[in-house]
Amino acid sequence: MAVKRPAAFLLLFISLFAALPGHYQVQAAGTLQGDVLINLNVTLVNTAPFPKFLVLNPAYNITVYRRGNNETNLGFYIDKGMNLNYNPGIWIMPYETVVINVRVSKTESYSLPSVTCGGTDGTSIGCGVVVPPLVNSPSQLSALSMFPLVDGHIRILEYRGVVKFNVYSGDAGTFKKFFAVTVPVVFVDGRMYDFTPNYTMDYSEYVDALFEYTGTGRRSVNVENSVQMPQGMFQLTPTLLTGVSVGMPGRVLPSNESYELPLWVVTTGTGVEITYRVEWSAGGL
Repeated sequence: MAVKRPAAFLLLFISLFAALPGHYQVQAAGTLQGDVLINLNVTLVNTAPFPKFLVLNPAYNITVYRRGNNETNLGFYIDKGMNLNYNPGIWIMPYETVVINVRVSKTESYSLPSVTCGGTDGTSIGCGVVVPPLVNSPSQLSALSMFPLVDGHIRILEYRGVVKFNVYSGDAGTFKKFFAVTVPVVFVDGRMYDFTPNYTMDYSEYVDALFEYTGTGRRSVNVENSVQMPQGMFQLTPTLLTGVSVGMPGRVLPSNESYELPLWVVTTGTGVEITYRVEWSAGGL
């Protein structure tokens, strides 16, 4: 899977936002919180005819599943048999396959920009319009980055999992928010699919929509009917964004296809929860 411009979203948006006519000084108006939970099952195999001690990071919530039983990371701290040279981990027997379940959670903060009005002498009565800023930029994960092993016998067979992304504010819905958000984590070697709720558009369409929304124009796009979105998701209709085509949601893209990242354009008081599935296999998907 090749992803275009995964790290340059905010920089491009800020420069674009500042260049649009009718916009004045931009400052932070408020913040959003983003809770990310990654739940992955990673399957490993020891292809060697001798056992290997795999060091595991005790900072993560890890459960190791073997045939017939399981063990948790609690043993990394209290069981000396799960330490080698003071390193916490597990033994993998010759030709044994194990499944490592790892849960990664993190919280991030995102700023919502505002347009500052200046002038008290009759100037700057109208200062601009609010456009949906893209508030986050995704990090990247891959099989290699998760297990950067210098060992030719420990091989990653596959990983599968779910990512949950909850974006919310702390004002209990007192103020309405209008913003765009993309996936918090990109799995660069795998497949992302089963997005819930359906995403609104991809990144290129979002950039075109900003130009169209502000009336500056960029390129001509045929008007298409809007896609029905779940309650709380911003409706991108031809009436509101004339000429903007909304990407078909929920599509599953092959891992070898280059594509733009999905975006959700949201209007909400409280927040939105996004989930999607990921998978990768050494033998191909």
